[in-house]
Amino acid sequence: MLTTQIRMNDSFFEYLEFTLGNIAAVHQPIFLLCGVIFLITFGITIYLIVEHRRGLGKKKEHFHKSVYIEIMWAVIPFLIIFFLICPIFVTVFDR
Repeated sequence: MLTTQIRMNDSFFEYLEFTLGNIAAVHQPIFLLCGVIFLITFGITIYLIVEHRRGLGKKKEHFHKSVYIEIMWAVIPFLIIFFLICPIFVTVFDR
C-alpha cells in the first residue's frame, strides 16, 4: 500500500513538474509580448497627446461616428487576447 501511494505521488509530481515547466516556457514570451504592446500603446498615446495639444493653435479633430475606428477599437483588443490565450490553452490542456 505504501509503494502505491509513493508511485501515485511521484506521478502527480511528475505531471505537475511537466505542466509547470510548460507554463513557465509560455509565460516569458507572452510577458514580453504584453510589454511590447504596452510600450507601443504608451508611445502612441504620448505622441498623440503632444501632437494634438491645444497650445499649438490647431483645431481639434473629431474622430467620432467613424465606423472603421469603432470596429478596430473592438477587434484589435479581441485579437490580442485571442492570440495570448491560444498558447496558454494548448499548454494547460496538452495532457
